[in-house]
Amino acid sequence: MRYDANGKGTLVASGIPGDYVMAAPGGGLYVTVNRSPDTRRMASSNAEAGGEVWFVKDGKKRQVAAGLKRAAGMAYRPDQWLLAVAEGDAKWATSYQMEPDGSLSHPERYFWLHVMDGDDDAGTESVCYAREGQVLFATRAGIQICADDGPTQGILPLPDRSRVQNACLGGRELDTLFAFSGDRIWRRKVKIHAMGAFTPWTKVNGTPL
Repeated sequence: MRYDANGKGTLVASGIPGDYVMAAPGGGLYVTVNRSPDTRRMASSNAEAGGEVWFVKDGKKRQVAAGLKRAAGMAYRPDQWLLAVAEGDAKWATSYQMEPDGSLSHPERYFWLHVMDGDDDAGTESVCYAREGQVLFATRAGIQICADDGPTQGILPLPDRSRVQNACLGGRELDTLFAFSGDRIWRRKVKIHAMGAFTPWTKVNGTPL
């Protein structure tokens, strides 16, 4: 649903059991979808990986990616040509090239996330890009910060060592990192800056630690 300033709602799309929604820089919405095991078996031979990405624009919807192990949060690079999609039941996040028509091409399990001892996956939920090019993932181990070329540069655990469920950059100067865990919100100042759906195209010059 979409709501205007007066609270009036209009239907954008139906029939998509979405988990995360992201506004695309060229218009439209990307939506992650996770099918139930029974639905996966009916729809695909890959019953273990039912995560999908859909693109919605101008009242039309279409699947643009599939085969993910629990598709979770998404974020696009500041130069607006790559989309990172978290896989909650893997130790990877997949990177796609964003095409002008909203299609996703050249998938690659690009970001290799650290896994806690005793776990089989990183438990990633949300993703956000910094304007400088770093990618931040909310995982069981903490907020994992990856360079734009893939490697994890650092992990920020929460003070109480609880699981990070979501993370984002924001604040008045766009340089505050927020972490969400249960009924708590943590914050700290950082040297990178937030970007969003209305951030103009920004060149990425590499992301040294």
